[in-house]
Amino acid sequence: MRSLLKTLVALTALVWTCFSFAAEQVVDAAGYGSSRNQAISDALVQGLRQATGVSIDSREVMQTLSGRASVSNNEGEQFNSSFEVAQRGDLSLKTKGLVSRYDILAVEPQDDGSFRADVSVHVLKYDKPGLPADSRRTLAVMPFHSDKRSFSLLGDNTAATKLESELRNRVLDQFTQSRRMNVLDREFGAEFQAEKAIWLSDDAALAEKAKTGNVLGADYIVVGNIRNVRSTRHVKTLQLTGETIVSYSGSAQLDYKIVLAATRQVKWSDSINLKFGDSDIRAMLKQYGSSQAGITAELAEQLAQKALANIYPMRVVAVKGKTVVLNQGGKTLKKGDLLDVYFLGDEMFDPYTNESLGQLEEKIAVVKVVRVSAKTTYAKVVEGDAELIEQDFIVRR
Repeated sequence: MRSLLKTLVALTALVWTCFSFAAEQVVDAAGYGSSRNQAISDALVQGLRQATGVSIDSREVMQTLSGRASVSNNEGEQFNSSFEVAQRGDLSLKTKGLVSRYDILAVEPQDDGSFRADVSVHVLKYDKPGLPADSRRTLAVMPFHSDKRSFSLLGDNTAATKLESELRNRVLDQFTQSRRMNVLDREFGAEFQAEKAIWLSDDAALAEKAKTGNVLGADYIVVGNIRNVRSTRHVKTLQLTGETIVSYSGSAQLDYKIVLAATRQVKWSDSINLKFGDSDIRAMLKQYGSSQAGITAELAEQLAQKALANIYPMRVVAVKGKTVVLNQGGKTLKKGDLLDVYFLGDEMFDPYTNESLGQLEEKIAVVKVVRVSAKTTYAKVVEGDAELIEQDFIVRR
């Protein structure tokens, strides 16, 4: 008996896990039709529209909605039913949604011979894990481009496409680690379609189908052009001793834009120009194993830092003595980084456009990063008065 109870508990937990992200929304709706079934079907459509909204097309079309549902009548009996609704009119109203079951509250004949049906519709909605999608802006990093076909890296010609792909992945990593925005995938479309096909298959539970229709569009898109990337190995032989001295140098230039996707308005545009000395390239080779990986990592870090500083600058979330806690962590900050803390004054406005220019910023302290976690960063005040620092103050590099 104990073994059976354990099995039942395990199965219950498994079922709860499988369906924990599919929530039901109950909607009461009324529908009309020339028959009882048509009135019930119309009520189901109205309930779906209330729960999920409609997409309107101005063309006159015939549209059919069909499905299966578990139905209960006034006597409490439950049975499976299929329904199909045909609509015709000047406006095509496209309704999407999943009905797990519906209850028929009443079906009454009308004076004109038609029927009115009142139903309670249980609509399945996918409850997305994590923070609500509307609590953060969404961002997509598009493929980078270059006018060149290859770049010279320590004597090897590296295909531009290889650098473009690596830079994009590192930029995605930086934005994701910042936890400031919802970063969207725009690369693995085929893999997504394969997974979606499983949700929609006959083998999947009805709750799995609720996952469809939840793909997010981007608020911002990142686009860029790699103008140049170079790393060179210099070999010099001393004539007097015959000793060989090896040194390195490099450079990189990247143009990028942050575009408001809905309007294609350029919200931020900048160029990154970097020069690398011998010690820089040697450090890259030691940490990453190649100058290519090191240079793309540096470009990605610079891009993400500048973009986030303009969209979501770091802020102080807690202060205790000389310890300051910031609302950003991950790979975006490193132990030993020096950061400036700013007091926020009055808001400023452009006299020509009346557009807000942000708040007046006054530097009051310098802090040094001592510990970085996944979501926060701890820093110590090394310059200035720690007692002047308060929550919500701006922090910049």
